[in-house]
Amino acid sequence: MTELSHRLGGAAPALIALACLGMAASPPTRAAAPDLTEFSIEDLMQVKVVSASKIEQTLQDTAAAVFVITADDIRRSGVTSVMEALRLAPGVEVARIDSSRWAVTIRGFNGRFANKLLVLIDGRSIYTSTFSGVYWEVQDLFLPDIDRIEVIRGPGGSLWGANAVNGVINIITKNSKETQGGLVALTVGNEERAIAGARYGDTLGNNAHYRIYGQFSERDSLVTADGRDAGDDWNIGKGGFRLDWTPSAQDTVAVQGDYYQGNFDQNFTTPTLAPPYSRQQLSPVDDSGGSVQARWEHQYSATSRMGLQVYYQYADRTDPLYVADSDTLDVDFQHNFAWSDWQELVWGLGYRRNRDHFTDTQFSSLDPRKLTTQLFSAFIQDQVDLIPEQLRLTAGVKVEHNDFTGWEWQPSVRMLWTPHPDHRLWGAVSRAVRTPSRGEEDARANLLVLPPSPLTGNLPTLFAAFGNDQLNSETLIAYGIGYRAQLAERFSVDAAAFYNDYDQIIATVPGTPFPETGTVPPYWVVPLQLQNFASGYNTGFELAADWRPEQDWRLQLAYSYLHQDIKQLGEALFSSGNRNQISLFSSWNLQNNLSLDAWVRYVHFDGRIRTLSPFGNVTIDPYVNLSLRLGWRPRKDLELSLVGANLLEDSHLEYVQEAYTFPVEIERSLYGQVKWSF
Repeated sequence: MTELSHRLGGAAPALIALACLGMAASPPTRAAAPDLTEFSIEDLMQVKVVSASKIEQTLQDTAAAVFVITADDIRRSGVTSVMEALRLAPGVEVARIDSSRWAVTIRGFNGRFANKLLVLIDGRSIYTSTFSGVYWEVQDLFLPDIDRIEVIRGPGGSLWGANAVNGVINIITKNSKETQGGLVALTVGNEERAIAGARYGDTLGNNAHYRIYGQFSERDSLVTADGRDAGDDWNIGKGGFRLDWTPSAQDTVAVQGDYYQGNFDQNFTTPTLAPPYSRQQLSPVDDSGGSVQARWEHQYSATSRMGLQVYYQYADRTDPLYVADSDTLDVDFQHNFAWSDWQELVWGLGYRRNRDHFTDTQFSSLDPRKLTTQLFSAFIQDQVDLIPEQLRLTAGVKVEHNDFTGWEWQPSVRMLWTPHPDHRLWGAVSRAVRTPSRGEEDARANLLVLPPSPLTGNLPTLFAAFGNDQLNSETLIAYGIGYRAQLAERFSVDAAAFYNDYDQIIATVPGTPFPETGTVPPYWVVPLQLQNFASGYNTGFELAADWRPEQDWRLQLAYSYLHQDIKQLGEALFSSGNRNQISLFSSWNLQNNLSLDAWVRYVHFDGRIRTLSPFGNVTIDPYVNLSLRLGWRPRKDLELSLVGANLLEDSHLEYVQEAYTFPVEIERSLYGQVKWSF
């Protein structure tokens, strides 16, 4: 496959030329996707969102810090993954660990498994309860099928439940009715060796539409700090379908599913009991899985709607650290109705079953190896117009019962004030929790070995993390305010400030060392016990601005400031520092069929990433990135583009994994893209 990708890279100009020649005999052209530079600022403020309140509302009337990444934003930015697209949103921290692994969070606590962020695809959670986080490398979505990405900054626990602590990301795909006909997309470059995808949609009778798609991606390895090839190249194939059916005027049914299989070469720095007591290990990682999801909505009246969603998903992963397979069954019911002209209620019930099976490895083990857990939940939210069209109160609570910590409750109160049709002010107070993961309760992980010393009787010392089945949930009390306004015909702003108070954060506490004498050589073990021993706060400010200097030119600014101060046992710093990040995205239509897009990003974090590895704590230097995209539409059904990313440096470090650390730097990349619809 590597040989094939290099052949594709060398043949990219020929492929593009062949695609252009083939257009002469193509069917009648299809309309191009809408370009948001053609819409007014007022139109964009009326974009509908559902993730913040579980009912459809306009963006400007939502009492939360919400940002919407549209399909056109994704296309114009030239990104090749959802993770890269998330860099457009304020408050979202996106860092690439290596060629395949990512760290993504909202408002702090970033990591390989950012455990305070809930991520959904069409309402289906991809947050893994095994290690509290998201395996971003397997979320290789077919980008042309994404309608929008709704980013909720701040707690969403009163609606979405535990683990929606610092925010919610909901990736919403297009209705099959919007993806009729065919589409072929190809990306070829020096880092993105080949990303080839195809989609076809058609009708079934008079009231049903479907689509099927497939995509294969192969990406090159990155480099180490001294310029060596890191060897961490990878590939993944994914395919799926979606069916949208309208059996009656009151009913809609959506059924969708997908399957993926990925092969990843990933670097680990693993502990050994022999000199030099750690080693770099480039190992294959295999991951496969799939899901099937069905949703039925029934419209009782213009003010009353019911929804029932069921999904099943499974995953099977093998890597040096652990071997596991797991599956999840989830059932969710929701009903919303207008109590009166000035009051609307939404309520729902949920059930989730998780099953997993682990196989011990040299570095980790779980006891018990097999476990099935259940989650029961109910929520209610009341939205009341205290003063029609001026003052709205939203109050809600979600109650859950899980097998780790028992009953949990997460309330929220929000207020929206509209002093003028073009101005909105909002405030919110919320409580959210993060429940312990399976790994935090039941796992042992061997993390680091220190060489022998006279203090240890000339024996090596192993640091190992031990789970704790007496853990409590981490808790957050969050306070937020925001201002959203259209200040001029071509200028809008959206600002938010927050203060988050965290308690019972899970951290490692060193225990009493003990000897392991049944091995050769014998060694000391320093147990790192997981306990609810950390607390603290973070606070910050976020700003998004949208400006149209000219009819064909759009500028989008996103700025975020975060200060975090988390302490363990009231004294030792657990996590602290300030983070500033700026994104400026320019979309300019040079001509009707020619566009130029430029994206500048600046990231500065003055803290350190704590690692349990020979590398110790790692500092990330500030960096500035520039991406350029030139797009050309010689026909309405054909789009060609050339993209350059990370253009200002040969390479730079963005993040390191907290355990089994192996620093890798992100390189400059160039790639061409072809999209042909028919």
